Amino acid sequence: MRKLSLFLALMLFAAVPASAKHFRMVKYKPMSQEKCMARKDELGLKYCPYDNDHLAGAVAACGGVWNMPTVRALLSVATQLYNGLEREFDDEFDGGWVTTLYGERDDEKMKELGIWVNDSRIYYWSNEEAKDGKGGYVRMFATEGSNSYYAPRDGSRYVTHVLGEVNYGKTKNVRTGNPRHDSNLSGLPNKDALVTICIKRKK
Repeated sequence: MRKLSLFLALMLFAAVPASAKHFRMVKYKPMSQEKCMARKDELGLKYCPYDNDHLAGAVAACGGVWNMPTVRALLSVATQLYNGLEREFDDEFDGGWVTTLYGERDDEKMKELGIWVNDSRIYYWSNEEAKDGKGGYVRMFATEGSNSYYAPRDGSRYVTHVLGEVNYGKTKNVRTGNPRHDSNLSGLPNKDALVTICIKRKK
């Protein structure tokens, strides 16, 4: 019954056009293998390969795989952000889901969608696990193009950081738009935050 409910939820999600979806950005922390194993049915996960599992952490922050974009949905979002004059299709996924788009990234549109980060290369997790049990799939939104990648779940490649809590002078935990350009006068460590995007559900 749980598998059927998950399947129906994902089918309903896929039926909604990406242009009609709204997103929210969340911070996440990698999940331990023990915690992943304890929660994988609840979150809709199949595998728990690492003790620092980034995909599992992202899924938990979104409240389950059904609250995250699919590979296909991320491609649909990308088609709104690039002029799409040139495209390359890769057969790694069914239906050419791994599509490379070229053109200048529309940062204003990204802000409207709630998915913009001040970085030249932004990576967001999809909700799809790789069949090898060790990876997942992300889409890169770069300033001059977008592509999908296989990403190891241990975070060794393709994860997005933003400035999280910044210690500035005598004031601790000041949030800023771009921490890389802020001085840390007190010598305390600044904390980068890992981020991904979730589906924003209407209440």
